[in-house]
Amino acid sequence: MATTPTEHKLAISEYFYSIQGEGRTMGIPAIFIRLSACNLMCGGYGTEKDGHLHDGATWRCDTIEVWRKGNTYTFAALLAELEEKLAFSKRIHEGAHLVITGGEPLLQQKRIVNFLAFLHDKSLQAKSIEIETNGSIAPNGALQHLISHWNVSPKLRNSGMPLAKRFFPSIISLFNAQVGSIFKFVISSESDWQEIQQTYLPLINRQKIWLMPAADNRPDLITKSQEVSALAIQEGLRFSSRLQVKIWDQTTGV
Repeated sequence: MATTPTEHKLAISEYFYSIQGEGRTMGIPAIFIRLSACNLMCGGYGTEKDGHLHDGATWRCDTIEVWRKGNTYTFAALLAELEEKLAFSKRIHEGAHLVITGGEPLLQQKRIVNFLAFLHDKSLQAKSIEIETNGSIAPNGALQHLISHWNVSPKLRNSGMPLAKRFFPSIISLFNAQVGSIFKFVISSESDWQEIQQTYLPLINRQKIWLMPAADNRPDLITKSQEVSALAIQEGLRFSSRLQVKIWDQTTGV
Protein backbone atom coordinates (compact mmCIF):
# COMPACT_ATOMS: atom_id res chain seq x y z
CA MET A 1 0.00 0.00 0.00
CA ALA A 2 1.38 3.41 -0.96
CA THR A 3 2.14 5.76 1.91
CA THR A 4 1.14 9.41 2.00
CA PRO A 5 4.14 11.75 1.47
CA THR A 6 5.13 13.87 4.47
CA GLU A 7 4.29 17.07 2.59
CA HIS A 8 0.67 15.91 2.44
CA LYS A 9 0.30 15.60 6.19
CA LEU A 10 -0.07 18.11 9.03
CA ALA A 11 1.19 17.81 12.61
CA ILE A 12 -1.71 19.14 14.67
CA SER A 13 -2.19 19.78 18.38
CA GLU A 14 -5.90 20.63 18.37
CA TYR A 15 -8.77 21.96 16.31
CA PHE A 16 -11.99 23.66 17.35
CA TYR A 17 -14.80 25.97 16.23
CA SER A 18 -15.10 29.27 18.09
CA ILE A 19 -14.78 33.02 17.55
CA GLN A 20 -11.56 34.86 16.81
CA GLY A 21 -10.43 36.37 20.10
CA GLU A 22 -7.79 38.86 19.00
CA GLY A 23 -6.90 41.51 16.46
CA ARG A 24 -8.74 42.94 13.47
CA THR A 25 -11.14 40.00 13.02
CA MET A 26 -12.01 39.67 16.71
CA GLY A 27 -15.49 38.22 17.24
CA ILE A 28 -15.79 36.51 13.83
CA PRO A 29 -16.71 32.78 13.83
CA ALA A 30 -13.74 30.64 12.89
CA ILE A 31 -12.42 27.11 12.56
CA PHE A 32 -9.08 26.97 14.37
CA ILE A 33 -6.37 24.47 13.47
CA ARG A 34 -3.46 24.63 15.90
CA LEU A 35 -0.28 23.15 14.45
CA SER A 36 2.33 21.50 16.64
CA ALA A 37 5.78 22.87 17.51
CA CYS A 38 7.30 26.34 17.76
CA ASN A 39 10.73 27.85 17.21
CA LEU A 40 10.39 30.13 20.28
CA MET A 41 9.61 29.50 23.95
CA CYS A 42 7.84 32.59 25.31
CA GLY A 43 8.32 32.61 29.03
CA GLY A 44 12.00 31.79 28.69
CA TYR A 45 13.85 28.53 28.16
CA GLY A 46 12.85 26.15 30.93
CA THR A 47 9.29 27.39 31.28
CA GLU A 48 8.15 24.33 29.33
CA LYS A 49 9.50 22.18 32.18
CA ASP A 50 8.54 24.05 35.33
CA GLY A 51 5.85 26.56 34.26
CA HIS A 52 7.85 29.46 35.73
CA LEU A 53 9.20 32.58 34.02
CA HIS A 54 12.85 32.63 32.94
CA ASP A 55 15.33 34.87 31.13
CA GLY A 56 13.59 38.10 32.14
CA ALA A 57 10.19 37.12 30.76
CA THR A 58 7.13 38.86 32.25
CA TRP A 59 4.55 36.60 30.59
CA ARG A 60 4.27 33.03 29.34
CA CYS A 61 2.75 31.49 26.23
CA ASP A 62 -0.57 30.06 27.38
CA THR A 63 -0.64 27.21 24.85
CA ILE A 64 2.80 25.63 25.45
CA GLU A 65 1.25 22.52 26.96
CA VAL A 66 -0.98 22.21 23.88
CA TRP A 67 1.38 22.80 20.93
CA ARG A 68 4.12 20.60 22.36
CA LYS A 69 1.82 17.62 21.83
CA GLY A 70 -0.23 16.42 18.89
CA ASN A 71 -0.77 13.93 16.11
CA THR A 72 0.08 13.82 12.42
CA TYR A 73 -2.88 13.53 10.02
CA THR A 74 -3.18 12.95 6.34
CA PHE A 75 -5.29 15.66 4.74
CA ALA A 76 -8.13 13.22 4.09
CA ALA A 77 -8.12 11.96 7.69
CA LEU A 78 -8.03 15.50 9.04
CA LEU A 79 -10.92 16.63 6.87
CA ALA A 80 -12.96 13.62 7.96
CA GLU A 81 -12.45 14.56 11.63
CA LEU A 82 -13.17 18.23 11.01
CA GLU A 83 -16.35 17.30 9.22
CA GLU A 84 -17.52 14.85 11.88
CA LYS A 85 -16.67 16.95 14.93
CA LEU A 86 -16.97 20.55 13.70
CA ALA A 87 -19.33 20.34 10.69
CA PHE A 88 -16.47 21.85 8.70
CA SER A 89 -18.16 22.23 5.31
CA LYS A 90 -21.27 23.78 6.87
CA ARG A 91 -19.23 26.29 8.88
CA ILE A 92 -17.03 27.23 5.93
CA HIS A 93 -20.01 27.72 3.62
CA GLU A 94 -21.62 29.90 6.31
CA GLY A 95 -18.57 32.17 6.13
CA ALA A 96 -16.44 31.06 9.07
CA HIS A 97 -12.81 32.03 8.78
CA LEU A 98 -10.13 29.34 8.75
CA VAL A 99 -7.44 30.25 11.31
CA ILE A 100 -4.16 28.35 11.22
CA THR A 101 -2.24 28.94 14.43
CA GLY A 102 0.37 27.33 16.65
CA GLY A 103 2.97 27.11 18.02
CA GLU A 104 4.50 28.49 14.88
CA PRO A 105 2.57 27.36 11.79
CA LEU A 106 5.17 28.53 9.28
CA LEU A 107 7.38 25.65 10.37
CA GLN A 108 4.95 23.63 8.21
CA GLN A 109 4.25 26.19 5.50
CA LYS A 110 4.81 23.87 2.53
CA ARG A 111 2.30 21.46 4.03
CA ILE A 112 -0.15 24.32 4.61
CA VAL A 113 0.02 25.27 0.93
CA ASN A 114 -0.75 21.67 -0.04
CA PHE A 115 -3.57 21.43 2.50
CA LEU A 116 -5.23 24.60 1.22
CA ALA A 117 -4.95 23.23 -2.34
CA PHE A 118 -6.57 20.02 -1.10
CA LEU A 119 -9.49 22.00 0.36
CA HIS A 120 -9.81 23.98 -2.87
CA ASP A 121 -10.09 20.76 -4.85
CA LYS A 122 -12.92 19.71 -2.50
CA SER A 123 -14.65 23.10 -3.00
CA LEU A 124 -14.08 23.77 0.69
CA GLN A 125 -11.78 26.78 0.54
CA ALA A 126 -12.59 29.36 3.19
CA LYS A 127 -13.44 32.88 2.04
CA SER A 128 -10.99 34.25 4.61
CA ILE A 129 -7.87 32.42 5.77
CA GLU A 130 -5.82 33.71 8.69
CA ILE A 131 -2.37 32.68 9.85
CA GLU A 132 -1.08 33.56 13.29
CA THR A 133 2.71 33.77 13.34
CA ASN A 134 5.50 35.16 15.50
CA GLY A 135 7.07 36.87 12.49
CA SER A 136 10.45 35.11 12.64
CA ILE A 137 9.98 32.87 9.58
CA ALA A 138 9.37 34.29 6.10
CA PRO A 139 6.33 32.95 4.22
CA ASN A 140 7.07 31.55 0.78
CA GLY A 141 5.53 33.11 -2.32
CA ALA A 142 2.90 30.42 -2.76
CA LEU A 143 1.58 30.92 0.76
CA GLN A 144 1.58 34.71 0.49
CA HIS A 145 -1.03 34.53 -2.28
CA LEU A 146 -3.35 32.27 -0.27
CA ILE A 147 -3.69 34.15 3.02
CA SER A 148 -6.28 36.86 3.69
CA HIS A 149 -5.05 37.96 7.11
CA TRP A 150 -1.57 37.75 8.61
CA ASN A 151 -1.81 38.11 12.39
CA VAL A 152 1.85 38.74 13.20
CA SER A 153 2.84 38.76 16.86
CA PRO A 154 6.52 39.78 17.07
CA LYS A 155 8.13 39.06 20.41
CA LEU A 156 9.69 41.67 22.68
CA ARG A 157 12.22 41.35 25.53
CA ASN A 158 9.28 40.58 27.80
CA SER A 159 8.96 37.17 26.09
CA GLY A 160 12.30 36.02 27.51
CA MET A 161 13.59 35.27 24.02
CA PRO A 162 16.97 36.65 22.85
CA LEU A 163 16.87 39.26 20.10
CA ALA A 164 18.80 37.04 17.67
CA LYS A 165 16.07 34.39 17.87
CA ARG A 166 13.04 36.64 17.55
CA PHE A 167 13.87 39.71 15.44
CA PHE A 168 14.60 39.61 11.70
CA PRO A 169 14.14 43.03 10.06
CA SER A 170 13.78 41.72 6.50
CA ILE A 171 11.02 39.32 7.56
CA ILE A 172 9.14 42.01 9.49
CA SER A 173 9.35 44.26 6.43
CA LEU A 174 8.04 41.44 4.25
CA PHE A 175 5.02 40.96 6.51
CA ASN A 176 4.44 44.71 6.62
CA ALA A 177 4.13 44.68 2.82
CA GLN A 178 1.44 41.98 2.88
CA VAL A 179 -2.12 43.12 2.30
CA GLY A 180 -4.17 42.23 5.35
CA SER A 181 -1.27 42.05 7.81
CA ILE A 182 -1.41 43.38 11.35
CA PHE A 183 1.12 43.32 14.17
CA LYS A 184 -0.05 42.40 17.67
CA PHE A 185 2.38 43.23 20.45
CA VAL A 186 1.98 41.73 23.92
CA ILE A 187 2.38 44.57 26.42
CA SER A 188 3.38 44.13 30.07
CA SER A 189 4.43 47.73 30.77
CA GLU A 190 4.84 51.09 29.07
CA SER A 191 8.53 50.32 28.52
CA ASP A 192 7.45 47.70 25.98
CA TRP A 193 6.09 50.50 23.79
CA GLN A 194 9.49 52.19 23.95
CA GLU A 195 11.07 48.99 22.63
CA ILE A 196 8.49 48.82 19.81
CA GLN A 197 9.28 52.42 18.86
CA GLN A 198 13.02 51.78 18.75
CA THR A 199 13.06 48.33 17.13
CA TYR A 200 9.89 47.76 15.14
CA LEU A 201 8.28 51.09 14.29
CA PRO A 202 10.88 51.95 11.63
CA LEU A 203 9.76 48.79 9.78
CA ILE A 204 6.00 48.77 10.36
CA ASN A 205 3.15 50.97 9.23
CA ARG A 206 1.87 52.51 12.48
CA GLN A 207 -1.74 51.84 11.42
CA LYS A 208 -1.02 48.11 11.47
CA ILE A 209 0.03 48.04 15.14
CA TRP A 210 -2.26 46.60 17.82
CA LEU A 211 -1.40 46.58 21.53
CA MET A 212 -2.60 43.59 23.52
CA PRO A 213 -2.36 43.01 27.29
CA ALA A 214 -0.04 40.30 28.61
CA ALA A 215 -2.55 38.16 30.49
CA ASP A 216 -3.49 34.49 30.46
CA ASN A 217 -6.29 34.69 33.05
CA ARG A 218 -9.42 36.83 33.44
CA PRO A 219 -8.40 38.91 36.51
CA ASP A 220 -5.05 39.87 34.99
CA LEU A 221 -6.72 40.65 31.66
CA ILE A 222 -9.12 43.10 33.29
CA THR A 223 -6.30 44.90 35.12
CA LYS A 224 -3.88 44.93 32.21
CA SER A 225 -6.57 45.98 29.71
CA GLN A 226 -7.05 49.23 31.59
CA GLU A 227 -3.33 49.99 31.45
CA VAL A 228 -2.75 48.92 27.83
CA SER A 229 -5.90 50.59 26.49
CA ALA A 230 -4.80 53.84 28.15
CA LEU A 231 -1.44 53.49 26.38
CA ALA A 232 -3.16 52.80 23.05
CA ILE A 233 -5.32 55.90 23.48
CA GLN A 234 -2.31 58.00 24.43
CA GLU A 235 -0.33 56.87 21.36
CA GLY A 236 -3.25 56.75 18.91
CA LEU A 237 -2.87 53.00 18.36
CA ARG A 238 -5.30 50.12 18.08
CA PHE A 239 -6.12 47.98 21.11
CA SER A 240 -6.87 44.27 21.09
CA SER A 241 -8.41 42.39 23.97
CA ARG A 242 -8.22 38.61 24.30
CA LEU A 243 -11.83 37.50 24.10
CA GLN A 244 -10.98 33.85 24.65
CA VAL A 245 -9.49 34.73 28.05
CA LYS A 246 -12.27 37.18 28.92
CA ILE A 247 -14.98 34.61 28.17
CA TRP A 248 -13.38 31.25 29.02
CA ASP A 249 -10.51 32.29 31.31
CA GLN A 250 -7.69 29.70 31.12
CA THR A 251 -9.59 27.03 29.20
CA THR A 252 -7.92 26.10 25.91
CA GLY A 253 -9.50 24.69 22.76
CA VAL A 254 -12.40 27.17 22.79
